[in-house]
This record gives sequence, structure tokens and C-alpha cells, in this order.
Amino acid sequence: MHLKSFDGVSILSVLVGVDGVPRDVCLKKAAGYDLDEKAAQAAWKYRFDPAMKDGKPVPARITIEVNFRLY
Repeated sequence: MHLKSFDGVSILSVLVGVDGVPRDVCLKKAAGYDLDEKAAQAAWKYRFDPAMKDGKPVPARITIEVNFRLY
């Protein structure tokens, strides 16, 4: 299928470990056209500042929105 343009959003849920490295990446909303897989692959490469509780790093789940605009 040939598209003139495409706008889409992938929403990912990511569990970030105490070291700031993603431990789990789950797709919550799909953009389609294999873009979701690319968004997840990129999220696995991200590094974060860990969440803190009582001055200590703790694992936390975050949401990442990846916007696609193809022309």
C-alpha cells in the first residue's frame, strides 16, 4: 500500500530499573506499519535517570509516546 503521508503514535510502557536501563518494553497503542517495532527497538537503547524514593533509586514504569509523521 502506498501512502502519501502518515501520522501515527506508538505508546510504550517501559519498566526502568534502578540502573536506568529498560527492563521491560510493552506496546500500549499501535501506530501500525511496523513502526511500533522500531519504536520499541529504540526504547531498549534509551538510558534514564532512575526514579528515587527516600533518596534511593527504585524501579518505575514510565510511558513513552513516539510520534511518527511520514511524508
